[in-house]
Amino acid sequence: MSFLMSMLLSSTSETSDVNIPDWLNVILDALTNFIGPILIVVAVAGLVYAIVVGIRFAKADDKSAREEAKQKLIYVIVGIVVTIVLIALFYFLEYAIRSGMIRFDSWYNEYLPEGDGGGATIGNVIKVTSQMLS
Repeated sequence: MSFLMSMLLSSTSETSDVNIPDWLNVILDALTNFIGPILIVVAVAGLVYAIVVGIRFAKADDKSAREEAKQKLIYVIVGIVVTIVLIALFYFLEYAIRSGMIRFDSWYNEYLPEGDGGGATIGNVIKVTSQMLS
């Protein structure tokens, strides 16, 4: 539990000795700034909608309206759970990459062409991706 709390409370912008390629850093920063907050907004909207559907379920008079509200409530709860799992997975993977639990420098350098300085240019990223996929 303390690992999880330290992961949640730690700042991901700290300078560390982990060697992360520049292209991966750009992707992580973009995801942190955009995708994380969007997922949180989706989860909050899902919670609000779950409350609305729950109220409709409680106020339903006939059996068909109650069954329809029940199905919607099940779908909303499943959606919220999936969104929360995605949020946790996203932040855990970001933390794991930035803290060095998942290392990219060793396998990334294996695929670079001989004599290349190892710069994280678009050309090198395309070369590495195509070599890894072939």
